[in-house]
Amino acid sequence: MYSEENKIYIALVGGLIVLLVLIIFFVISIVKYHRRKVAFNLEKLEADFDHLDHERERIAADLHDDLGSFLSAISLHLQRVEPRNEKSKDILKFCEEQLDQSVNKLRRIAFNMMPGVLHRKGLDDALTELINLMTDSTAIRVNYQYNADGISHVKAIHIYHIAQELLHNIVKHSKATLVTFNITAIKNHVVVQIIDNGIGFDKNLFLKKSTGLGMRNIKTRAEVLKAKISLATLTGKGTYFQIKMPFK
Repeated sequence: MYSEENKIYIALVGGLIVLLVLIIFFVISIVKYHRRKVAFNLEKLEADFDHLDHERERIAADLHDDLGSFLSAISLHLQRVEPRNEKSKDILKFCEEQLDQSVNKLRRIAFNMMPGVLHRKGLDDALTELINLMTDSTAIRVNYQYNADGISHVKAIHIYHIAQELLHNIVKHSKATLVTFNITAIKNHVVVQIIDNGIGFDKNLFLKKSTGLGMRNIKTRAEVLKAKISLATLTGKGTYFQIKMPFK
């Protein structure tokens, strides 16, 4: 028979074991709940971006194909009008120039929203066209290399918009003259690197104050891609940006 002291000891040990089991069960339940919540949020993000990108594609097509064609038709009709005098000739010339500028701006807006070349020819050609468009009339030279065939169309859309935002920031803020832009498939990952020789910035201050829509979009798209972002920069030393995502 157990002594009274041993009974108390056994009861305490048993109680501790039961408490430990309950704690472990509680912790596992919390972990599972958070994992389900993270998975649900990620699925919601993917669905939101899928809807957003489909809307971008639809609006871009409407702008380019419908409104663009309509404005081009007006321009052609104006070219057939015979001016009566110098004043009417100047008015017609002005209208034609404004229409041409409007068509060009419209096509640029449509391209920025969702380039048709991304669907027709893929990410490589779309990025090449984007680089030419964004650096035209600037002093920036871009060394671009692409070696990542097999990226799914959904991932290509996210990578395109991330690159679009980064190149926009470089053109607008960096004062760079040289950009190195590489997309490479390495084993089971795709690595996107964009490096510029611009003026750089204070990284800590940037992360503290960065509340812009562009940076939020980059982070959110990277989250959807399950990608890791690396950023290195110093004032006067340029900027290094890398995003590494699962490939298969």
